[in-house]
Parts: sequence; structure tokens; C-alpha cells
Amino acid sequence: MNKLVVHHAYVNGMAFDTSNNRNHGVPYAVSQAAAPHAPAFEFATGASRVVVPPSTSLQDLLAVRAVVTFYLAPAGGISRRYNIIEGHLSFALFVQPDGSLMGTIRDETGSWFGATSSPSVVSTGRWHQAEIRHDGMNQCLIFLDGVGVGSSYAARGPVASVGPHGIAIGHWPESSGVYTFEGYIRETWVYKYDPLLAAKGLLDCCCLDRRALDDTADALRKKGYTAQKAHDQGMKLIKFGLAISARVRGNDAARSQEHAVLSAQALAAFQRGDSAAYTNALTELAHLAVNSLSATEQQEIHDTEEGLFKQLPLSLKEWLALLAKLCWDRAKLDPRQLLSTFEIFPAAAEKKAVGKRRKHHA
Repeated sequence: MNKLVVHHAYVNGMAFDTSNNRNHGVPYAVSQAAAPHAPAFEFATGASRVVVPPSTSLQDLLAVRAVVTFYLAPAGGISRRYNIIEGHLSFALFVQPDGSLMGTIRDETGSWFGATSSPSVVSTGRWHQAEIRHDGMNQCLIFLDGVGVGSSYAARGPVASVGPHGIAIGHWPESSGVYTFEGYIRETWVYKYDPLLAAKGLLDCCCLDRRALDDTADALRKKGYTAQKAHDQGMKLIKFGLAISARVRGNDAARSQEHAVLSAQALAAFQRGDSAAYTNALTELAHLAVNSLSATEQQEIHDTEEGLFKQLPLSLKEWLALLAKLCWDRAKLDPRQLLSTFEIFPAAAEKKAVGKRRKHHA
């Protein structure tokens, strides 16, 4: 969640987006709160809501962090669900009838999974700040006033794009007012994961061969390769990687945390050019995958991976040459250590072995 894509402070009747993404909100049936609740919007009817229309920056969230400052004040006390924020067909954060806080995402099957707190953590008549974080794989965390109140490892990512109804603040993305918030909402933040921004953070400006980038771009253009196609294929690869990580982690908290630690170790080793530590971390990650996935699942992943790489416009040799010119080859993977430890894809290895035996006997 490295890129802020929505930031509203509800002042002077406006929901202006200060994230520089132009994701301005459109207020409906809300009023500017008076003291002592100002600055904030008051949500007093079933139609009260702030809607952020869909946009390019709300596509391919991959991971999400949403934070909202609110004051719940329902007439007669908490008695139903109160939506705090919901991205259409993507993510949601709301208060349940028992006063618990719940955050969910919509997975690839169309089901909503996430984390919930214990009952009665949300109080009426006071300001709270609620937050949902999903790491794009399987970890969903919720916070209230900066304190973790719930976690789940069963919400498989990546997080989907925001659907055609956009983001609804204090309301359901549909027209019905069944979940409308009652009270005051002061401020909203939404973050996504931007792989391009992450990649730029890994570049060494003192080492970068800019001419190599220009030459590669020219070569791709000559092949009829467009920026949109590059984006689409890049997203397919990233989503594939996140989905594999989610499958490896499963619903197991300990395994998920081990995977997260090893991934962080691999990234740190890559950044400092430590080949031994990089290989060790990737070997442990592969070992975790082998122990978590069946041979059939491993073969399926292997076949999908091969198909995705065959669609890329450059050969492996050309990609490796480009990585060297970007100084992304300082941490070199030792494939002999990786393969000597165990077979990553035993089903694929057996398939190749059978082919070699047939060729030999022929």
C-alpha cells in the first residue's frame, strides 16, 4: 500500500481529493456539521453518502489500505450494519449490529472474506478512526484508533479493481440506504499498491543506463508493443505472483508470517546485492511452496508461468541484459543451490525425465 489515491477532508461542503489523483467525492444528502463535530459531514438520512466515481487510479488495487475518521451516532443505539467505506466489488469496512468492526475484500470467486473484531469495540458518541489493510495475498488486518482489533488469513487476494459504482463513503455502493452511516465522517484515506512506484524505488540513479531503457522502448515499439499491452501483461504477472503466494500461505497464520519474513529478507538481500542471502531466502520460499502445494498444483503453476513468459516480447537473454544495465543483477541467484536442495516442481521434472527416456529409447 505505497500510493495514496484518495484523501478527503470534509470541509466547506466539499469532498476535494488532495492526493493529486482527482478522485473527488460527490456529496449527496449530507450537511456540514456544526460545532462540536465540525469539520465533518453529517449523515442523517438513508440517502446520505459521498461517492467517488471509478477512475484509472482505482483500478488494479492489488493491495489496499483504507482509513476513515468517524463518529457513530445512531438514534436508539447500534442496531444494524453501518457502512464506513466500501469500494464497489473490491473492499469494505463497516460496523456490525453487535458493535464489532469488520473489514473484507472480494476474492476471485466473488466471495467476501476478511477480519472482524470482538463485539462492542465501536462506541457511539465519540470519535474513532477505523482502518483496513490487506496485503494483496491473504492477510487482512483491521485497526480501531491505531490498535489492531482483528486479523484474518483467509481473504485471498489480490484486491480487485473498484467496480463501476466507485467508492461509497458512509453508504453501500448500491442505491439502497440499508447500510447508511448515521453520524459524522471527518476524513478519508485510501491507498493502493503501485508496482511501478515500487520498481522506481529500487532503481539506482547513479548506475542506471538510461540509453538502455530508451533502446529497449524503441525495440518494443518496432514490434508493435504498446504501453497498454505492457501494463496489462505486467499486471497479469504480478497478480499471478500474488495469487501463488496466497495459495502457499493458505489460511495458516504462522505460515503466512514465515512467508512474509522470508519475502522481506529476499528483498533486503536483493537491495544490498547479497547473493548468498538472496539465494537462501528464495530457497526457503520455494521449500515453503513445495511443502504447501500438491504436485498437481505445482504443475499447474509451472504451466501457467511458462505460458505467461512466452507472451513476453523479449527473450530471457534480452531481459537479463536489461536487468544488468538497470543494476538489478547485483544479487545473483545460484540455481545450483536451489535445485540441489530439492525439486521445486517434481511433476514437471518427472515429465521431462520421461521425455528424455523416450527420446533415448527411440
